[in-house]
Amino acid sequence: MDITEISDRMELEKLVTDYATAVDTKNFKEFYNLFTKDAHIDYTAVGGIAGNLQEIVHYLETALDHFPNYQHLISNISLTLDGNEATGKVMCFNPMQTQDKKVFFLGMWYRDTYKKINGKWLISSRIEESSWEHNVPSSINTKPHE
Repeated sequence: MDITEISDRMELEKLVTDYATAVDTKNFKEFYNLFTKDAHIDYTAVGGIAGNLQEIVHYLETALDHFPNYQHLISNISLTLDGNEATGKVMCFNPMQTQDKKVFFLGMWYRDTYKKINGKWLISSRIEESSWEHNVPSSINTKPHE
């Protein structure tokens, strides 16, 4: 790898980490610094919605209120770079706590596309792909929307 590829890879890894941090700290307005203005985000594989950046920010501000604690541990960041564009597959391990203190776990993948705009990498598309789940209460819908 040359220095440009090393730098791009490190910046993309920071980008996906910054996303997880924004979600876990409920700082959804930070998404405007992480995604392109025309980004498409799809959480339907685990019971969420698909939409544009503004719709997703609004959705997350209310949808995650039901969970007092959760974490998004990301790993296995597989990237393919092509100039100022890239694709990625990112593993996410997501424990979530319900209001009655029960904990369940979701395993998922993020299928991403990225664009480098004015020297900064941004997520242009994120599609969540369900891998597995454990201990999900029956009151919580993690089934894909159609």
